[in-house]
Amino acid sequence: MQAITDLHTHTAYSHGKGTIEDNVCVAMKRGLQAVGIADHGPNHFFIGIGGVEAFRRMKNEIEALRHKYPEIKILFGVEANIVDTDGTIDVSAAILRELDFLLVGYHKMVRPRSLAFLWQGVRNFCSGWTKTSSALLRAANTAAITAAVRRYPIAAITHPGLQIDIDTAELGRVCKEYGTSLEINSSYGSELDPYIREALPTGVRFLLSSDAHVPERVGDFSQAYQLIRRLNIPEERIVNLEK
Repeated sequence: MQAITDLHTHTAYSHGKGTIEDNVCVAMKRGLQAVGIADHGPNHFFIGIGGVEAFRRMKNEIEALRHKYPEIKILFGVEANIVDTDGTIDVSAAILRELDFLLVGYHKMVRPRSLAFLWQGVRNFCSGWTKTSSALLRAANTAAITAAVRRYPIAAITHPGLQIDIDTAELGRVCKEYGTSLEINSSYGSELDPYIREALPTGVRFLLSSDAHVPERVGDFSQAYQLIRRLNIPEERIVNLEK
């Protein structure tokens, strides 16, 4: 079992510790065929990409690195945030047209677009604090994330179910219909087991990612491989394994 691409890596443009070039160099050392740069969308408090100009700088830097390192594919993406109950994300259509791929995560620390989503966020914070949830909150969260899948060309949903209580079986069904993968995030290991197990019967496909926040972790899929073995996920369901 060998993954050949790592789409979910972070840099100092959000809350990673290294440069884009640092991530590229580690990816090459690990023998990857492609590496993706997917920093947090701009509505993530404190760590989001600093607006359109930052996206432009990232794109220019990636284009220069493609000439410097032609032996590896360097892909320009983003880990966008859901910011409203209708699945709206925090990346404009103009920026989306310039990206090579789109990841979407449901995070708590985001600037909402509406009062309804602000209230939903408060409820999610309280749910996380008390370690309890409700069927209505779970349904609302699931509706928002599945709406995003229906609206946007999403390559994968990041760490599904981990930070926000969602019905990952329903999410898996919608993702399968729209060709979106669910991420097996190697930064979390067994924490993802219940969410991935719930989605497995839907036939949805999976994307292995490191979610690296330091360059040294780019291409580190060790915990993801362990999860695949624990849950007996067929290798043909993993989109970025070497064929």
